[in-house]
Amino acid sequence: MNKIILFIAAFLLCSTAFAEWRVETFSHEATNSKSQSAMVRNEDGFELAVFKTAEGFIWMDFSLSDNSFDELSQNQLPRFQIDDQKPVQMLRGFTATIVPAEEGIEAIIVTDDENISTDRNFSINHIIAERLPERVICPIWQGESRPHLGTIDALANGQEIRFDYVLSDGSKAHTTFTLKGAKQAIQTATNR
Repeated sequence: MNKIILFIAAFLLCSTAFAEWRVETFSHEATNSKSQSAMVRNEDGFELAVFKTAEGFIWMDFSLSDNSFDELSQNQLPRFQIDDQKPVQMLRGFTATIVPAEEGIEAIIVTDDENISTDRNFSINHIIAERLPERVICPIWQGESRPHLGTIDALANGQEIRFDYVLSDGSKAHTTFTLKGAKQAIQTATNR
């Protein structure tokens, strides 16, 4: 009897570790289609999602906690880092695209004192992103011929992703998400 209880307890612990990432299916009545998203919510209410568009591009969506009315800074978008890999700074741009370190950049960088430039720090990678007040989305895969910084593989094989962000009031903070179970959820949601 004790062996059965021990087995059930071990099974529940394993299931919980992989149950943090889940796949949600959304129905779109206008187009009579369905899409899927791999999602995880951390203990503070922040959410991270990975989804594939009808064009075949894969996007990552980072959302602030719905436990507050905070908004992201308009001037400084979040930076993310998977494990000890090179950090990736999200930048505002006209067209969301992935920018490898060796290429030029066509993005707008607005500093805290409202200066506009296209300068960037070559010690980190960059992704041009789209910002909403409470979330930011960026492409993380745009086809085999497009550079993608290895983000999909890093998410699938990593342990943790950390987001450093600035709020509209200028305060800085960070949050983390586990990547346990991400590989299976992302594969299911993106058919990769």
